[in-house]
Amino acid sequence: MSSVRAKGDFMKMIAQGKKPFGIFVSSTDPAVTEIMGAAGFDYVVIDGEHGRNDRSQVENHVRASAASKIVPFVRILENNQTLIQATLDVGAQGIVVPHIDTADDALRAVQSSYYSPRGKRGMCPACYAGNYTMDKWIERTRTSDENVMVIPILESRKSIENIDEILRVDGIDVVFFGPGDLSADMGIDLNTNLAPIMDAWRTVLTAVRKAGKHVLAPVGFDFDGADMYIAPMEYMVLGEVASKMVADYRALPETQQNIHLAVSEA
Repeated sequence: MSSVRAKGDFMKMIAQGKKPFGIFVSSTDPAVTEIMGAAGFDYVVIDGEHGRNDRSQVENHVRASAASKIVPFVRILENNQTLIQATLDVGAQGIVVPHIDTADDALRAVQSSYYSPRGKRGMCPACYAGNYTMDKWIERTRTSDENVMVIPILESRKSIENIDEILRVDGIDVVFFGPGDLSADMGIDLNTNLAPIMDAWRTVLTAVRKAGKHVLAPVGFDFDGADMYIAPMEYMVLGEVASKMVADYRALPETQQNIHLAVSEA
């Protein structure tokens, strides 16, 4: 049954010098989450913002994550109390919240994620996160509050300006540096003008270290010093792997193509 463990597990890993590694999952098929668990990822971020996953599909991913021993986070559509509560009720062990620009934004997300008296999350034992029983309810709410992770995405100039205040919010232990929307907010091309993004990264990293907290960053951008990393959307990974497979196949002499395919299939 459900048992929230994310913060405890990841803070222990980070304290040991390990860097938890995850991947975005946009597919509605929970088999993808199982595959990522089998591959060795530490966590998935099930995408409910740009992906097509609704609450019932998120719950299917959560069940798949339990079977494959991988931690399920969910990137939600917006910083909305009802949405956050519903997402946690179906078993997400943390929420990744887009467009957190201020400390007030961060505080609202935290309050939506914690039970009373610390927060405003409603009581519901009749769900996956509630184990469908009132038994040991207080113990489960305490465990959830101690381990649920609220991860704001920093993806605007305003969020970078307010990073110190955001980090001071109790309940924010990890922030997510989001270069994509940040580059759009800056009006620059991420592919050709990375310098302003790197300046913002250094600002965030300095603030995180000063606050004694942690930062998550995407791989592939030389964001050295992050405490957690995440791979791109699984669809992008699939596209890159498939493209390379086809390119490698086309580059072979025709007489060797069947041999190459047979070896790949084996």
